[in-house]
Amino acid sequence: NLLILISHYFWKTKHRKYRMRDNTFVRSFKLVPEVYRPFFFASLIALLGTGIRMIGPQLISRGIDNGVMKYDYQYLLQQCLFYFLTLVVLYFVTSKALLSIGLVGESYVKRIREKLFRHMSSLDINYFEKNKTGVLVARMTSDMQSLNEFAREGASSILTSLLTIFGATIAVFLVDVQLSLLSFLILPLLGIATRIFRNHADKTYWSVREWIGQVLSSLQEGISGVRIIQAYSDETKQLKRFKEVNDEHLKANMQSAKNIAIYFPFLEITRVTSIAVVIWFGAARIKNGTLTVGELVALLFYLNYFFDPLIQLSFNYDVLRSAGSSMKKVFSILDEEPMLSKTGNLSPETDSGKVIEFKNVDFSYGRETVLHDVSFSINRGEKIAIVGETGAGKSTIAKLILRFYLPTKGDVQFYEESSKDISQKWARKNIAYVPQESFLFRGSIRENLIYSNPDKIDLQTELENIGLIDWFERYENGLDQDVGERGANVSAGERQFIALLRAVLAKRQIIVFDEATANLDIESESSILDATDRLLAYQTSIVIAHRLETILNAEKILVMSEGKLVGFDNHQNLLSNNKIYQQLFSAWNLVN
Repeated sequence: NLLILISHYFWKTKHRKYRMRDNTFVRSFKLVPEVYRPFFFASLIALLGTGIRMIGPQLISRGIDNGVMKYDYQYLLQQCLFYFLTLVVLYFVTSKALLSIGLVGESYVKRIREKLFRHMSSLDINYFEKNKTGVLVARMTSDMQSLNEFAREGASSILTSLLTIFGATIAVFLVDVQLSLLSFLILPLLGIATRIFRNHADKTYWSVREWIGQVLSSLQEGISGVRIIQAYSDETKQLKRFKEVNDEHLKANMQSAKNIAIYFPFLEITRVTSIAVVIWFGAARIKNGTLTVGELVALLFYLNYFFDPLIQLSFNYDVLRSAGSSMKKVFSILDEEPMLSKTGNLSPETDSGKVIEFKNVDFSYGRETVLHDVSFSINRGEKIAIVGETGAGKSTIAKLILRFYLPTKGDVQFYEESSKDISQKWARKNIAYVPQESFLFRGSIRENLIYSNPDKIDLQTELENIGLIDWFERYENGLDQDVGERGANVSAGERQFIALLRAVLAKRQIIVFDEATANLDIESESSILDATDRLLAYQTSIVIAHRLETILNAEKILVMSEGKLVGFDNHQNLLSNNKIYQQLFSAWNLVN
């Protein structure tokens, strides 16, 4: 009992990454309950095929003992006919089994991919800031490819091999117990070797999957930053970094190949030794009249049925462990809990005059504190600008307003309800966002503009009302112009304009512009600001900007310096009384 308590304690306290290594198979099976029934029927078909396969050696045994040995060729012909019919039935049953198992495997991978994508979409922003994009992409590509390979090739082979081993073991003992025990004397040694191989293989395959993620991450970084790399003539350095990662991936794969090279020949030696023992002692038994030639032949067939699937399993072990390592990587993501979506369930009424309020807010990303005792309030319909030098905490305030994070200390309130109590669903439905790096989805300009609510936004009417319909005539296909992947077919300024207009058309109660007009020319910026004023006069907007034009359009300006709020007033009062704002304004005025 003491041992049970101790083991239970360590099981509960151990980190989930290590805990899942012991139950990956069980967790993988439980993850997609939709495949339980199809898997059960596929297993029954495979089991039927195994039973039919075991009939063959018995027919051969009878043909030898009662046909060949007794010169009864009619009986031999009869057994041959039965064996042929058995093979025909076995063909159709095996074909159906392989198809059924393959369908189960492909359905399983499809469900896993959907669950993983859904779960990743629900995770907090903090998770994506801590993990490399390339590694996360590897989970959806490389790891899913490993699972696909297992579903197409490995699953059916492994299941039929296991069933064949089980059936052959029973058949061997039914033919002759004594010779069966002799043939299996070497199995404990094989079991020890297999255990050692598994321990080394598990570590190796985990390492291989890890380095695949690093390779893809390095590739993604090199491709995404190719303009900067070429601009600084840094190709040689980037190639060196990639080669280092690629070499580590090669080392992991070579260690895997080394494990296989040691284990497989040992498995073959075991098979040959076992068969040689049976032939040696079987010949003596035949001489003594306690065993027939047909029974010895049947035993040899069944032993091959036992060892051949073992060898097949060993060849498929690479695919199996690769899939197992991939599932561990998948579980490392699925085990991440989205804290914000599970924190709070309130949906505040939006009729309060006080929309946003910071109360003595401190915030840290896990290192040093970046906001210090920040307090301010924003009322309905106000247009607020946040200014400050780089690193002053402007974007952090925007992220707290967007509820990407919760404050480390103090409170952020929406309509007099704490951000810790409101639901994530409410926040997403009532707060729009335009980030510094504007992102467009593959498709047309129209599809991007109505992204927030495709069924309810009358785009033509909305654009006519705010006087922006003519702006899109510059494109050959107008609103149906394809923007390409990530908006590559339009300029940076046009991409930012479309992304900003998308947020405006969403008609959220609160909208946050995080330096969203940085790439716009003066005319486009003026157009979108005028459109915002006309279309969303009731809306509360927060603008982080370094442009003088944007700041002068704000009703109030929030001045940040080194994570502290040093001023919150209108332009004239700050220009008269706030030294930091005076310095910032002088710099902007000089630039303009």
